[in-house]
Amino acid sequence: MDMKDFLDMEVIDKEGQSIGKVDTVKFNEDTGTINEIVIKLDKGIFSRAKEIITFNEIKK
Repeated sequence: MDMKDFLDMEVIDKEGQSIGKVDTVKFNEDTGTINEIVIKLDKGIFSRAKEIITFNEIKK
């Protein structure tokens, strides 16, 4: 999977609800591992709310 495939991917919480879409993926340039994912939260058309989660918080 390419990094660009992650952008705008839907993010589902542990209850199965859509919470937003992937905005940015931050990774370690030395190891190539993902450190954080920034999610654009689905809080309405004019919302710019974002949430940062670490790689360890991702289930799949």
